[in-house]
Amino acid sequence: MNYTDQSKQLLEELLSPIPFFARPMAKKMIEKQIFAEAQQAGHDTVSEEDVLRGYIIAGAKKEADRDRIKQFLTEKGYDLSKYEDLLA
Repeated sequence: MNYTDQSKQLLEELLSPIPFFARPMAKKMIEKQIFAEAQQAGHDTVSEEDVLRGYIIAGAKKEADRDRIKQFLTEKGYDLSKYEDLLA
């Protein structure tokens, strides 16, 4: 599965707060979820929406992580209203 330039850039931006030594492992886990979201949506190319959904699903396992994700995405200017079900 391929990324658009924008979706690849978004993924790198979302990975930036993760400590450098843990980033490759986190990226692998997050990409697995991103690809699953893209396939479920019937996409041949990963969209920014797929990246956001995959990132949230992969990272929002614990309440503290959900809060961190919400804060980071809000600071970046993303509207989280359509992702509330994933962040609940």
